Amino acid sequence: MSGRAESGSVSRAVCLVFGARELDESGAPDTEAAGTYCQFEKDWDAQLARCARLAEERGYAPAGSCVVSASQPALPRLLDWADDPGCEIVLVASARVLARIESSWPGWAEVTDRLKRSGARVEAVPYPEPTYPGEELPKR
Repeated sequence: MSGRAESGSVSRAVCLVFGARELDESGAPDTEAAGTYCQFEKDWDAQLARCARLAEERGYAPAGSCVVSASQPALPRLLDWADDPGCEIVLVASARVLARIESSWPGWAEVTDRLKRSGARVEAVPYPEPTYPGEELPKR
């Protein structure tokens, strides 16, 4: 894939971060959210770095990021953003994270519809997710 838009200009890319950092941080194994999110989902910096790496490799111009809570995305705010994301490419840090968004965010289909209407598409970063000590990624 090239970083060129249909008009020949450089495509702009925004990283959509699945923000689970604020969740499951208590460390208490008996809490309801304990073990629900993996470290990569809570590691905004790692998600941003993966997206930045892909953008650089594909020649996309960085256009910022959008961090959205994993637990309760503010759908009206997310829909407003999707109407004018300021980019042609919305990068999500991995295929597994994108599948997680698709399955857990009510209204995601409407978000992607609005992104398409605004001329943007969603791409999952194809690199393997990092592993963290003592953690096994969920099987798909």
